[in-house]
Amino acid sequence: MGKIKILIVEHDLNDIELLLFELGKSGIDHETKVVQNEINFRKALDKFQPDIILSDYSLPSFDGYTAFKIKQIISPGTPFIFVSGTIGEESAVELIKNGVTDYALKDKIYTLNLKIIRALKDKNAADSKLIADEKLKNQNNKLFEIAFLQSHQVRAPVAHILGLISLFKSDNLTDPINKEIIKMLQTTTLELDKIIYEISERTNEIKDMK
Repeated sequence: MGKIKILIVEHDLNDIELLLFELGKSGIDHETKVVQNEINFRKALDKFQPDIILSDYSLPSFDGYTAFKIKQIISPGTPFIFVSGTIGEESAVELIKNGVTDYALKDKIYTLNLKIIRALKDKNAADSKLIADEKLKNQNNKLFEIAFLQSHQVRAPVAHILGLISLFKSDNLTDPINKEIIKMLQTTTLELDKIIYEISERTNEIKDMK
């Protein structure tokens, strides 16, 4: 993992210094950007593209929950941690239920670094799973395409066999054994054609469901 980009949403200079001091003890190779209003927050999401966001809950011209909702639209996969001295336990639990990654109280700021590390690990795991799922999906799509093409390729010679069978008029066959053989051959070939058709249709159905 390269340098971690941490976006801080905070207006109080003392709290900013506290956060920077705590991050300095984390051992995480990081760079930070501090914003205090919605305009700069939106710009930072676009230009700075943070790996994780640390936000106060209440700001003079902005609030942390609004920042979280904006983040959910622009960068839904980015972890978001509230760092606040005013947020209550019940409010924090409700926020986490709504998708906030975690929270840390300012009077227990020593818990923050572990929460950041855990959030980044969870994000990396989620990203890896997403990449693996996408790769598997692409592989499955290729397999479905191959199966579809092969089913059509197989149907071509089957249709040819049926055409050849039709050349043998049962009325012109005097040997009853030959008549029965031609009839059985035609029945078997038609069943095979039906199976191939059903496989092709089922392959398309499964592909459309994914």
